[in-house]
Amino acid sequence: MNTRNRIRVLLTLVTLTATGLLAGEDPLLIHPDQIAECLKSPVSSSVEVDLETNPYYLRGDFDGDGRVDYAVAVRGRKTKRNGVLVCAGNRKVFILGADQPLKPPFSDMPGDNFLAPNWAVYSKAETEALRAFTSNVPVIPGKLYGESLAMIWEDGIALILWDGRAFRWAAPQR
Repeated sequence: MNTRNRIRVLLTLVTLTATGLLAGEDPLLIHPDQIAECLKSPVSSSVEVDLETNPYYLRGDFDGDGRVDYAVAVRGRKTKRNGVLVCAGNRKVFILGADQPLKPPFSDMPGDNFLAPNWAVYSKAETEALRAFTSNVPVIPGKLYGESLAMIWEDGIALILWDGRAFRWAAPQR
């Protein structure tokens, strides 16, 4: 390798180090402004974005207030358990799972580690349609306020729903 190529490689390494790529950060990753603000919240300091989940965020109106909400796949900094950070359009921030110990736990998944390999936003109509099925679908409580987050596994679906006051886990009856 000639001197010119060595200098190029060295400059590339310096640039990668300065931009954080070698540290596992992605400087080209662009969040919607609402997610960027949500991640600056003190509530969000216990979690990190889980970039291994694709997509790592979903957009919907989860609380039914007509404003855009985002659900972000996160991992607890301490436990590395999966969870969801909800960045509501009204600027409220919710952490579901991850390092948020709730009593009782948020979900019925072991260790409250519930982020599925596949997740999606279900419209109110799609969520309502699940009521017609009798196996491997969540028991949907009462009124639907907004869209739901569907956690989809090979053997069934669980939903994250807004009940008018808080996010709730809806799972199939076992």
